[in-house]
Amino acid sequence: METWRYFQPKPGGGEPDYTFVANRLLLSLDWRRPRFELGGSVQYVQFGGLPRTATGPGALGTGALYFDHAGRTDSRQLYLRMLQLRLKNLAPGVDVQVGRFGYASGGESPSGDPKIEAVKRQRVDARLIGEFEWSLYQRTFDGVRLDVSRPQWHGTASVLRPTQGGFEEQAGHPLHDVITAAGAFTLKPGSVLRHTDWQSFVYRYDDSRSVSARPDNTFLRASAVDVGVTSVGTSLVGAYPAKEGQFDTLAWLVLQRGQWYGQDHSAGAVAAELGYQWTNRPWRPWLRAGWFRSTGDTDASDDRHGTFFQVLPTGRKYSLSTTYNLMNLTEVFGQALLRPHADVGVRLDVHRLLLTSAADLWYSGSGATQSSGTIFGFAGRRSNGSTGLGTMVEGAADWTVSRHFSVNGYLGRMWAGDVVGGTFAGTRLVFGYLETAIAF
Repeated sequence: METWRYFQPKPGGGEPDYTFVANRLLLSLDWRRPRFELGGSVQYVQFGGLPRTATGPGALGTGALYFDHAGRTDSRQLYLRMLQLRLKNLAPGVDVQVGRFGYASGGESPSGDPKIEAVKRQRVDARLIGEFEWSLYQRTFDGVRLDVSRPQWHGTASVLRPTQGGFEEQAGHPLHDVITAAGAFTLKPGSVLRHTDWQSFVYRYDDSRSVSARPDNTFLRASAVDVGVTSVGTSLVGAYPAKEGQFDTLAWLVLQRGQWYGQDHSAGAVAAELGYQWTNRPWRPWLRAGWFRSTGDTDASDDRHGTFFQVLPTGRKYSLSTTYNLMNLTEVFGQALLRPHADVGVRLDVHRLLLTSAADLWYSGSGATQSSGTIFGFAGRRSNGSTGLGTMVEGAADWTVSRHFSVNGYLGRMWAGDVVGGTFAGTRLVFGYLETAIAF
């Protein structure tokens, strides 16, 4: 169940207050042998009570996005989620995966260190390419993946075509006009740097879908998408023993070059984070803080596009409210993670949010969702000549009730700045959800 109280629109806008329900059923079958694994899954998603009038200006929360894609309040679909064959040890340490499967950039190589993996899962995975798993319809990839693993390093190369999904009820259909090539090389902890996982990566994204939306500050329409972007970057994630616990660090950098609707694309982003966990104290408190900055476009009239392009991310990992994404964004955040019981986890976050360029837009979305139509997958609202997006305070909790049953929830509130105030009448947003999961 999700409930929204979006920023109040000005007179004539959509309805910002609504609640809807949804459920997702996943059935999977796997066959594992020493030399291969064969697996497949089907998924059914159904909604109830999606809002008809929660649009204007733009989509007022996720309920509006689901409705806009489906055109009905009870959006639903049964579709093939995964069907994959993994051939193991074709040569020593060499695996090949073909078919329909999941992929998360940054998570190609397990480090073997639980703390490093915890940081990677939360703060590195799917920044650029991911399965959109927080949405009900999600996305997967059709393609081939090669993995070569050695004691000190791991290499991955993939060619992938994403499926429709995310907010799109016609999920599972291939996006034939989108192709992504991915390569990553990871030095495992201890190979060069002690307690540090170091990855270098390159991702290529090409998109020529028959979609008329163009998410940039030119406000132009297009007959089709015309985007080709190469992202080259590196990440370092470390976990270092200390007297009463562990320090953890994260550094992430990416540079982009390519073309954007006939313009030269040149952009980038950087993140730096630091944390400390008291591993022997009650509740095992883990405090983290970080800074992120991505480029924004500074002149809509020139022949250069400078907005950092987030490609095909799982956006909610980095924006729990989904009200913004990492494009044209500068962010400072603090975070506390607590475990009052072995089966209960609590997370509290505070984010200060600014647009990097006032000449660019306030962006949201998680990348391509449909093969044709009027929805790109990213969208932007005017900055109104300001950079102050707002302050978000949010909390999440999860409870593993039993081996087969768990509950998790989220509540966030945003106090918006002048970017929002120039478009909306109200500057406070509240979003919450409650989810139960049964697994057997």
